[in-house]
Order: sequence, then structure tokens, then C-alpha cells
Amino acid sequence: GGYLIFRHNKVRDTNAEFLKEICQDVRTEPELIPIDNPHQLPGNTMERARLDISARGLWGPFQRTMFDVRIFHPNADSYKNRDIKQLYSQHENLKKKEYEQRVIQVEKSSFTPLVYTTSGGMAPMAKAFHRRVAELVSEKRSEEYKDVMSMMRTKLSFALLKSVLVSVRGSRGKSPRVAELPLSCLSFNLVPKGLTYNSFVPNKP
Repeated sequence: GGYLIFRHNKVRDTNAEFLKEICQDVRTEPELIPIDNPHQLPGNTMERARLDISARGLWGPFQRTMFDVRIFHPNADSYKNRDIKQLYSQHENLKKKEYEQRVIQVEKSSFTPLVYTTSGGMAPMAKAFHRRVAELVSEKRSEEYKDVMSMMRTKLSFALLKSVLVSVRGSRGKSPRVAELPLSCLSFNLVPKGLTYNSFVPNKP
């Protein structure tokens, strides 16, 4: 439904914003190259098929990687008595089965599925993705790795939380759009070095 697409797209756009900070040729919803013989590959061989994001330079200097986002609710009835690690593996493998061979053989790129839970949990490949992005951003901007990772997790959590609230409460009329600052305008270390929390606490008389 519309709210599920809204949630998916918020997470997709948040990850694309992270990639634009450190990668080249970042695109959302890139269309895949058509396949002459659809029976030669497993998975999705449809014409005009799209993935969520493509970018160059994440895993290697000129390597192109394609990403596809999946978000699932681990407490759904269909997942009862299933270990969370098994669920992560299941959803990653489903994405790989659907797209990996086409991306490798036709697009000549690598494929990274980005699997999340509705509460912000991450599958192993999504964790590796965020660690790598945080590492490259911290190197580029001379920021602390922990500060970059904290900001990334916060933005991702808010993207998921906002979509959950909208799906639960529904639309309440038009609200004024608040322009968000791009990632390039933000400082990840919001408290200047050398200062502590106590520096902001007024002295008692």
C-alpha cells in the first residue's frame, strides 16, 4: 500500500543521501539493462526492472554497486518462532536470488541488499554498508567515526519512525514542508571538542 511505499522510499532516499557524500554517479531507481533472452538468468528478468540505488566508489574506487531496500516486521504472525538471524538471512537471500546474477552478469556491477526491520534493526550486509559509509565519510570530513555512525543511525531511525507514525495516524491534512539541510551542511560532532556536558550547565549560586 501507499504507506509501505512511503516507508521504503524514505529509507531509500536517506541511504542515497549518505552515498552522495562519498560516492560518484549516485542514482535512485536506476533502470536495468534489458535482457535479450529472459530464460538465460534466474530471478527478475522483466523489462524496465529497477533497483533502488546505484553508486560508484563504495567498495572500490571505480566499482559500481547496486542496492535494493527491503523492510520487514519481525513480529508478524508469519514469523512466529523464527530467530531474527534466520529472518535477516532469508530476506537477504531472497533479494540476491531476485537480482544478484542479473546485476553481476548484465550490469557488470556488484549487488548489496539493504534489509531492515521496522524498528531499525539491520541485516549483516546493511550493517557492513553503514560501517563502510561511516568510515569513508569520517575520513573525508575528518570527523570522528562514532559521531558519523551516530548521526547516520539517528537519521535512519527518524525515517523509519516517521513512516510508522504516518501509517498509524494517517494523514492529518497538509502541513508546511520543512526543508531539511543536506548532509554536506551538517557537522556530525555537534558538541565542539574540548567541551563537555558540564560546560553547558550553569553554576549554582
